[in-house]
Amino acid sequence: MIDENKFDYETYIQEHLREIDDLDERKFAKKLLLESLEKIFSWTEKKYDELQQRVYNELKMTWEKFGIYTTVIDKKNYDALNNFWFPMCEEDIHIAVCQTNTVIYLMADDEACRQFFCQETIMGIEQESGKEICFKIEKAQKYQKQISKLHKLFLNNHIPWQTIHMGHLERFFEVCPIEEIAPDTHITFQWGEWDKYIKTEKIPLWNVQKTSLHSREFRLPCIDEIVYEHIFHLKDRKAGQDGYLVETEEDILSVRYEENKLLLKTEKESVDNVVIYRLHQSGRMASYGYQYPVLTNRKEDSFSARYLNEVGNFIQTPMELRRKIEEMSGNYEIRVMNYEIIDCVDEKTISGDMNELFDMEIFPDDRRKILLFYIERDREKEDYLYHSQIRYILSQLQMEFLEYRCMGKFV
Repeated sequence: MIDENKFDYETYIQEHLREIDDLDERKFAKKLLLESLEKIFSWTEKKYDELQQRVYNELKMTWEKFGIYTTVIDKKNYDALNNFWFPMCEEDIHIAVCQTNTVIYLMADDEACRQFFCQETIMGIEQESGKEICFKIEKAQKYQKQISKLHKLFLNNHIPWQTIHMGHLERFFEVCPIEEIAPDTHITFQWGEWDKYIKTEKIPLWNVQKTSLHSREFRLPCIDEIVYEHIFHLKDRKAGQDGYLVETEEDILSVRYEENKLLLKTEKESVDNVVIYRLHQSGRMASYGYQYPVLTNRKEDSFSARYLNEVGNFIQTPMELRRKIEEMSGNYEIRVMNYEIIDCVDEKTISGDMNELFDMEIFPDDRRKILLFYIERDREKEDYLYHSQIRYILSQLQMEFLEYRCMGKFV
């Protein structure tokens, strides 16, 4: 297929002008074709681009403004002036007081993280007395709670939930002393073989900004039903490019953005304690020390993806499955060689389990068939987050193919 929009007419004419031997005729043809017709070509391309963009914008993706980005930084490098990255938990950027638990980031692959967690305990030595203290290894629950809260906000705001990439967050562990110790106790942990993977003083960031607002006005209810629209003014002129989630005690009927204003529709005449969560989608800023990989559930945008989402009913062909996986691959080259539907798996496989946090198990006595994807493995391009990227893709596919259990296998 020829992409007419990419056709370089100037190069094409220059090449064919050389076929004219007579210099006067070549000069005349060059003036006519390049100088006179240049405006026509430019005008045509401009109108073509405008039409293409118009069609593209009409095929809107419901969740295109609600992508979640996550990364990790050293706590000392946190930049409060960065308008894209925000701490998942505000207490992370403050000095810990009376804190006996230690939060660590395990910079290792999925299998190593699993083995570390299954170890259950780690030993530490009190520097002052030399006493050995046993610490229990637990998941960092405070970050899991933030994701659970975000999931609830999506449901309350009637926004389709997309799997959150948990690659960074599930690598945060908390080591808690089994016996009571003083908050200012200095501990030397006996990490052993895990020492090269352990990173301390790390905090996760995401693109979610939390702001408390107050409604300044409301419109009169409709004649046929009592519905109020509460207006919240936004200062940033680029705010329309981002998604918004509203947290309030009242039931939300709808949320929409209009000319730097957020309009919240409820059945109550007044609303209190309104918190706005802004999901920044553009203007990603790089600050000093922000060097760790960025993970996101935002899919690669394309006209075919928008069209198929708008149509809604399409056949899941092998080509369509590969397209879906490529959209979610991010910075990784993940190629699916083949897939098959089987009853069970004997060998070790990869499963999509990043939505288990929300108890999204629909079949208690799960006897579904397995949709097994065969993934080409390139060890040279793998890093410690590679398996997590595959698990994220399988987790999102699992939400779309509920009749099967989605799993992956390297070939």
